[in-house]
Amino acid sequence: MCIVFLHIDSPNSNSDYKLILISNRDEYYDRPAQKMNSWAEDASIYGGRDLQPGCENGTWLAVSTSRKKIGLLLNLPSMHKKPAHSRGKIVENFVKSDLSIKDFIESMKDYFQDCNDFILVTTEYGVFTPVIQTYSNATNELKVWNDRYMGFGNCLPDTPLKKVEAGKSTFQEICNKYSKINDKEKLIEELICILKSEERNLPDPQLEQRQPQNFKELSSIFVKIPYGRYGTRAHTIILVTKTGKMDLIEISMSFPIDSIKPSWERSEFHFGAPV
Repeated sequence: MCIVFLHIDSPNSNSDYKLILISNRDEYYDRPAQKMNSWAEDASIYGGRDLQPGCENGTWLAVSTSRKKIGLLLNLPSMHKKPAHSRGKIVENFVKSDLSIKDFIESMKDYFQDCNDFILVTTEYGVFTPVIQTYSNATNELKVWNDRYMGFGNCLPDTPLKKVEAGKSTFQEICNKYSKINDKEKLIEELICILKSEERNLPDPQLEQRQPQNFKELSSIFVKIPYGRYGTRAHTIILVTKTGKMDLIEISMSFPIDSIKPSWERSEFHFGAPV
């Protein structure tokens, strides 16, 4: 389970930001991963790396600062295909590609057919108003989103889980309240509070039907299932100002993970406005 909230703004609004993105990565505690950093093969790309054998160093979220694009993957519950291609390679290939999202999807269609179901969330932020699109191999639908505030989880975008709806509402309030660069530290603090929220968003018939054993634990934005050694392992915050400055923050559990009292480490990367 993972979740992402996005805010885009037009050049003529009062906000100093044109993009705010926050996300949680939920995963098994024992699955090895590398925290966010620049990649050896392309120093302009920042992201974590999945070190699970067979996953080919794929990623769940990555940013290309040269191509001004962000890719993020959300798993969809479905029957598992055997064998299945690594879904983590999708985000990696996207941020490395110079193709349009439409052409990228067309070039990967055969690969997608052998992947378990997913939603790819893409952001192009080099334009005046960022462009958000989603694609799912479950529906073969590519969709452009023009809403100022968006939320996506482990469900088809048009049928969001209750925690996605609730989180989007709080996210909107925070982005509206702290829309100026002078309030950046308070904005980040409040965004982290959203990502760490353990409030259960119930009832949620969709989630209960899919996960009858763990739906209560999975109904919160911050997921914590110690007995299953599973939960939210990383928070990501991306802020892009209208002048082109970017703050990229990841707060992740230190490996190996103590399921009762995990320790957290924070990585920050800052990029100036393009020359």
